[in-house]
Amino acid sequence: MEGQRIFSVEEANELVPLLSLEFERIHRLRRLVGDHFEILQAHGIELDPAQPLDVQEVPKECRAQAARLVQMVRQIGSSIERMNEAGCLVKDLDVGLVDFYSVVDGEPVFLCWQYGEPDVSHFHGLNEGFRARKKLEGEKRSGVVYN
Repeated sequence: MEGQRIFSVEEANELVPLLSLEFERIHRLRRLVGDHFEILQAHGIELDPAQPLDVQEVPKECRAQAARLVQMVRQIGSSIERMNEAGCLVKDLDVGLVDFYSVVDGEPVFLCWQYGEPDVSHFHGLNEGFRARKKLEGEKRSGVVYN
């Protein structure tokens, strides 16, 4: 955790509106990326998601579609960057999982939020994942507990 921003529950909750907007944008863009990807493949264009798309190598009639695809992928990357710059750790784009470094009962943990949840209400150990998350109870819901 050294060098990482340590969040209180309140600080993490202040970011929930931003995170919600960014994940709405990402989910919308990912659907459109998939549509554009399918259209280009239907035109016989072989695409490798692991490789950047060079629009100039795409046949002229498909360049606008390819350029839009590249633009949307960059927008998704920008959304992820904005969340990471706020100190969050984006864990899963499909379901919208975000972790925040924190301390609960004197132990380093991740506060855990999932897109669609109204607030940050769970945590898990640094070496654990979503399945191990526990509900924040009582005083833990109102800040970082440094016992």
